[in-house]
Amino acid sequence: MINITKFPEYSQIIKEKLNLETSPVAVKLFQNEEDAKKYLKKTEKQTMHCKSIIEAGHGKSGYGTKNEIGCKFGAMDLGLTPMSEELLTGNNFNNMNVTSSVSSGKHLIDQVPKMPHEIEAIGYAPLECAEYMPDVVIIVGQPRQIFDLIRANTHLLGDMIHSDFGGTQSFCGDITVKPYLTKKPSISFGCMGSHMAAGFKPDNIVMGIPTEIIDTIVESLNIVTQPPKR
Repeated sequence: MINITKFPEYSQIIKEKLNLETSPVAVKLFQNEEDAKKYLKKTEKQTMHCKSIIEAGHGKSGYGTKNEIGCKFGAMDLGLTPMSEELLTGNNFNNMNVTSSVSSGKHLIDQVPKMPHEIEAIGYAPLECAEYMPDVVIIVGQPRQIFDLIRANTHLLGDMIHSDFGGTQSFCGDITVKPYLTKKPSISFGCMGSHMAAGFKPDNIVMGIPTEIIDTIVESLNIVTQPPKR
């Protein structure tokens, strides 16, 4: 059973062991906005999901609804708004030159992880400040730092991390929805929106960890980052 009171300790261990400059981020998919209001203040401006995660890593907490999540494709993936016909048929990706044809656009969107039900709000907070049980803990770091998280995951059960990504809908589909659905960690290299407008750096990688295993990830991280025995 995950204990919310342990989040400050978990965050400190993750930051110290990985030498992170930012905090792990607690992301919650609220089915009802009223529940989000119990823990967080609504953001005052329209902000993309990926940027909200980056900002939460720097200490900013808050929640957004369909009116505040600025990326329309991200809002669809996350269940805030219905999937549009233009996106589902591949027309959007074709028109944006993401794919070479409508059919390849449809093939891509068919593979993108999507929320199976609607939600009303998404909450963001540094893990050490979270007063709610998040669905996913998201960590942005450099390759060597994420490598140690991968080692920590492998240490648990010998599991490999299976990530697939297409350079689009990264923080929403790859890193939030996929771990939520599979209950397994996922990594990604970002999308154009996160690189161009959210402050995701060229040398960054992002990892989403389902909260159900964050305690064992932290326990394993303590072990795999110890100096090797002589």
